[in-house]
Amino acid sequence: NARDAMLDGGRLTLTTRNVVFGVREAVAVGAGYAGDYVEIEIADTGTGIPQAILERIFDPFFSTKEVGKGTGLGLSMVFGFVKQSGGGITVASDEGRGTICTLYLPM
Repeated sequence: NARDAMLDGGRLTLTTRNVVFGVREAVAVGAGYAGDYVEIEIADTGTGIPQAILERIFDPFFSTKEVGKGTGLGLSMVFGFVKQSGGGITVASDEGRGTICTLYLPM
């Protein structure tokens, strides 16, 4: 998705770190419980996701790509994997500036 959002080039950054969540923090990121997590942040400098569709990006078969260019299953599969693992995922996007997806997986 980042590649498609950066057709003229850009920067893709992957960052990892260990985090410890209390109950409040775990709930805020959609994680299953308080405790130790690995944070994986994927940031791009692409076109960003319009706010009007941001809440739908994890819906199965939802895609903004042309017919034949994508199934709309990639992000829904990531969401399912993260949730089945007891983790959480957040997405922040700014049109014209890029997107940051952050995954939280239990250690």
